[in-house]
Amino acid sequence: MSSSIRFENDLPHLATRRRTLPCGLDVVVHRDESVPQVIVSVWYRVGSSDERPDRTGFAHLFEHLFKSPPHRLGGHHYEVLRKAGATEANASTSPDRTAYHEIVPPHQLALALWIESDRMGYFAPHFDEQRLITQQAVVRAERRQRYEDVPYGVERFATAEALYPEGHPLRHLVIGRHADIAAATVDDVLAFYRTWYVPANATLVIAGDVPPDTDELVDRYFGDFPRSHRPPRAVPPHVRLVPNRQQVDDRFATLGRVHRAWHAPAAFSDGEAELDVLASAWCAAGTGALWRRLVYDAPLAQRVSAWTASGRLGGELHVVVDLRTGVDPQAVRAVLDEECARGIDARAIRRIVVRREASIIWALSQLGRRAQYLQRSVLYTNSPDGLAGELARYRAVTVETVDAARARWVDASAMVEIETTARASAASGS
Repeated sequence: MSSSIRFENDLPHLATRRRTLPCGLDVVVHRDESVPQVIVSVWYRVGSSDERPDRTGFAHLFEHLFKSPPHRLGGHHYEVLRKAGATEANASTSPDRTAYHEIVPPHQLALALWIESDRMGYFAPHFDEQRLITQQAVVRAERRQRYEDVPYGVERFATAEALYPEGHPLRHLVIGRHADIAAATVDDVLAFYRTWYVPANATLVIAGDVPPDTDELVDRYFGDFPRSHRPPRAVPPHVRLVPNRQQVDDRFATLGRVHRAWHAPAAFSDGEAELDVLASAWCAAGTGALWRRLVYDAPLAQRVSAWTASGRLGGELHVVVDLRTGVDPQAVRAVLDEECARGIDARAIRRIVVRREASIIWALSQLGRRAQYLQRSVLYTNSPDGLAGELARYRAVTVETVDAARARWVDASAMVEIETTARASAASGS
């Protein structure tokens, strides 16, 4: 690694410069002359958890609206970036943020900054109803293609609705509801934009072979924006998980499924690393207790997976078992009950921690991943240098801390369970 990444106690620190512009924009620069590219990444502190209950899907709709500016560049901005030598350009939405990025040659940094400046400051004058109608249709088609008319899509909606009560911002998926997307008006969109897409609510990360005049370029494209203020983000009251078991029919699925879920710690909070290690250890191919018992020994399952998701409002722990044809779900439940009540040993913990650390260190060779680490750390800790602390939390995981987290969060009598009945296999066999 270059001097842009230093190690202290074998923990990585990404060298950065940080400043705040008069308009409120947070700017983080990570320079590495050994990388012949530059990434421009902008994260806005707004996601699906910030939407009105009757306007779900707004943050994701904005992702599409922002990706389709008027043709003032001489074409769609993705095509313009491609011609300029960009190797990557994309956007994404989560419950906690909306993200945009471009990876370009260093001499094209001004172009990438211009595009992000145009999104941030000049969206409203060029927005009209036809643009909204077009993207509403695109987003609703995406919901049908990626969420509804796919195997286990119905289970995704059922799980979220079982985990959270009516009115909770995590009850709906990021994609939003058809009725809410269709009901959006131009005034709704502009009000959302003027509230959340202000400079003070964003972090601009520039990383890679950053040119010497980077600060001047940033000032040129963002320095004249008026002073703004970060809007407050609502935090709903804490909710207790209501035990819920239900069965759903899925006409697209060919295998039955048992999906269990629990509430879990918020991002960067106590127990988050422990539950992540536990989930990974359960299902590690060849060594995981759930994998061995359900896939190899019995075998009862075609696949077993487990993961955690964490954010500003809390987290989730999921375990999913895809059943072999003809298997009784009760047999799988019995194994899940036993393993959820059982801890994991030190060797399993060490194995997962080493894998996690290796994957993070390896990912530092990718410019996009470095920008993600910087952005995520700023979002949740207000410091770009959070990677070392995150790895240190994993190194501190022990049998005792895993057991404590499991005892607090994983309870077979207080969970959500969605059983999917496969209809596609039955239909094909008839």
